Amino acid sequence: MLLSYKKVDNNNYKIAFNIQKQLWPDETDLRNFIDKANDTREDNISFIVYLDEKPIGITGVYKEDIDDDSLWLDWFGILHEYRGRGYGKKVLLDTIDYCKKLNNYEYLRLDTIYWDGRPAIYLYDNVMTFKEKYTKENNDDFKNCWIYTYSLNGKNELWNNRFLGLTDYYLNCRD
Repeated sequence: MLLSYKKVDNNNYKIAFNIQKQLWPDETDLRNFIDKANDTREDNISFIVYLDEKPIGITGVYKEDIDDDSLWLDWFGILHEYRGRGYGKKVLLDTIDYCKKLNNYEYLRLDTIYWDGRPAIYLYDNVMTFKEKYTKENNDDFKNCWIYTYSLNGKNELWNNRFLGLTDYYLNCRD
């Protein structure tokens, strides 16, 4: 696979945002890409995934203030026409490797909504170390929410249903 990654910057954040709009038309967050384009921290970064010269997806990580041991997967996805070819798994594993190289974190975590047949769930079930139900949000949109954890350094600590504030975040995702 000839995948490459380009950090989101002020010259390409609109490409990342366009991919996000195609993958999640009702949950877009332009501010996220602008902020990351202007942030020099390695733990708050987004990448555009390219197949040869064609942008086919996005990935990235960020740090939650409530958890010093974890990075969180941020807007991870492959465009529909490129799915089913192994790119999603490769990008997720490459993102995990990126997190390991930072040597500052014990876990890569992600939150996601489950529904039958969702391709990402199969991928997360096969790659991530742990899966646990998340029930802290008082919102029907998150009644099927899961937290996945990948242990970067061999430690095994679940998220244990700590509050994330997903409701407020997603209510503000309407660029």
